[in-house]
Amino acid sequence: MTVNRMYVLLAPVIMPQCLAMTHENDGYIWHCRYGHLSFKGLITLAKRTMVKGLPLLKDTQELCSDCVVSKHHRDSIPKSSSWRASIKLELIHSDICGPINPSSNGGCRYFITFTDDYSIKTWTYPLKVKSSAFEVFKRFKALVEKESSHQIKCLRTDRGGEFTSSLFNDFCSEHGIKRQLATVTPKPVI
Repeated sequence: MTVNRMYVLLAPVIMPQCLAMTHENDGYIWHCRYGHLSFKGLITLAKRTMVKGLPLLKDTQELCSDCVVSKHHRDSIPKSSSWRASIKLELIHSDICGPINPSSNGGCRYFITFTDDYSIKTWTYPLKVKSSAFEVFKRFKALVEKESSHQIKCLRTDRGGEFTSSLFNDFCSEHGIKRQLATVTPKPVI
């Protein structure tokens, strides 16, 4: 340390170097700069002099790997289920929505829906916490089975923790309710 409280660093001096590179395909560089715009679009921009410094490019057959990957699509999801219920309560769809802000006057931030596949009738119950879904399902089951004199045969839900707990699965097994877990997809459960 020097007298005026400065540290002296002994570092080697790096001599500046000029590195240059040429790229044979200017079209590819401009294609990337403009968010993978098609070469036809780039040629239109150049011909109409809409971009300063954009040279007149020639169309190339070179494939951009990013564009090829982004054009791949997954298989489409069928518009309707291959199997539909033929009697009441044969198949029930259920899902939870939330958290919802602001909460309701009763302090509920979630709601759960149960939809009968046969009649398309939907029951909606407000929930304060997601963990109360099991208790609500038991109340729903008692209500609809008493009303319709049919038994719930199958319950289709997403893979949320509130539907996949051992307590929930054991209850369904005891009451002869088959479980179907929907595949992971951005489409709704129904």
